[in-house]
Amino acid sequence: MKKVYFVFSLLLILFLLSACAESFSASPTPTFMPTLTSAPTVTALPTITATLPPPTVTPTPLPLSVEYNPRFLSALPSSEDICLPDKTTNDIGIYIYDLNKGQELVSVNADVPFQFASAFKGPALMYFLTQCKQYWDTENPAWDEYFTNLETARNIPYYTSPEYKALLAEHFSDPRNWDNVESFFESNRVEQGGAASVIDKRYFILSKVYAMAARSNNIATGEVLQFVFDRCQPPAEAQVPPAPACYQPNAISAFNRWFDNFSGMQYQEDEARRGLFKWDTVIEKDAMGNPYEAKMPTYGLEDACVTQTARLNCSASSGASVWTARDFFKFYDALYRLKDERARNIGLGLLSVDNPGPARGNLKNLARRMGAVSLSKNGHAHFIHGSINTDAGIFYYENTAFMIAVLGYDAQVSLSLLYGEYAPEGEPLTEGSLLRDFLVEYVGKSQ
Repeated sequence: MKKVYFVFSLLLILFLLSACAESFSASPTPTFMPTLTSAPTVTALPTITATLPPPTVTPTPLPLSVEYNPRFLSALPSSEDICLPDKTTNDIGIYIYDLNKGQELVSVNADVPFQFASAFKGPALMYFLTQCKQYWDTENPAWDEYFTNLETARNIPYYTSPEYKALLAEHFSDPRNWDNVESFFESNRVEQGGAASVIDKRYFILSKVYAMAARSNNIATGEVLQFVFDRCQPPAEAQVPPAPACYQPNAISAFNRWFDNFSGMQYQEDEARRGLFKWDTVIEKDAMGNPYEAKMPTYGLEDACVTQTARLNCSASSGASVWTARDFFKFYDALYRLKDERARNIGLGLLSVDNPGPARGNLKNLARRMGAVSLSKNGHAHFIHGSINTDAGIFYYENTAFMIAVLGYDAQVSLSLLYGEYAPEGEPLTEGSLLRDFLVEYVGKSQ
């Protein structure tokens, strides 16, 4: 695996990431995850990515979770008095799936709603990429139409010229460059009468998308959600399926509706819907390091359809904005099989970023330790008296693509057993971990 991983490292372009809350000391340079194709053979993609073989879906009649669940349940703290279906003492939901074989491997409390914190930013990234092609996909007709519109180009002919188009196409092809679009356009202002013209600001949203996905920036996430709603929504009559009766058009509910459609979510008539309830405020730090409450661009917006909450520690306390581990599986399975290759490759590339900081997550730590790559988004937040910890994404190890989702509340003991312990910079502090041992053994049996 080390040789293969080294070869991939030579092919792939490296991202730069700084965490949204605090910075840590330097660590080894991150590597792009090879992205996925729908073709039956490995095909080289331009510059930013290599490709992986697609899955060969041959599901067996009986989920292997029947065999593997007992291993996890015997290792995790449990009690018969607990309200969770799999009787884990900690609030923990786990789902592991072999994407190559189309096979469920582990399902522990997989249908229990848990809060997801920032892990929803992975879906929010794909929301932008699939809805707003006129702002990033230089091979899409919508981008060409937007680019050649002289009014949106601030009535400067150069900003709609073939030369300028070629410049932008090259710059946008590498999503690392999305981090610095403002300085790029500042440096490429056209001279008019000996003076620099106004800046082309049509594509500034890309820096927000990068900050959301690669830095887990909370305010940028609100800006992206509002931007997609304001600029990229299809007409109401063209939206499929029809909106439910509880639907109220706003940036939060539009995102949830997209997620349900993208992931193939289906609800019974009387079932409470899950998703992002609101994105109002967040605790940020000022230049002096002092915390303050910052309002999001989506402050005051709610999704009236999203009424499902998480029951915390089997008590009367509850928390909003929830998905299940299986919900995350549905999303990442849909992303893995997405036919829109350009959106998929850009999205997976951004989700593979692994630099120090709170946005790194347990799956990224585990992947680095195993010589694997994790295309994932984590979430972490303090709520009431506990801590929300979520990690979900595609985990590529020894030519096998797994989908792994772990959601927990006040579940540090179980999380330590699953992942092991790590220093703030990501160095492992313990030897074994349940997930590592399981994946190594499973891959060994499959080869």
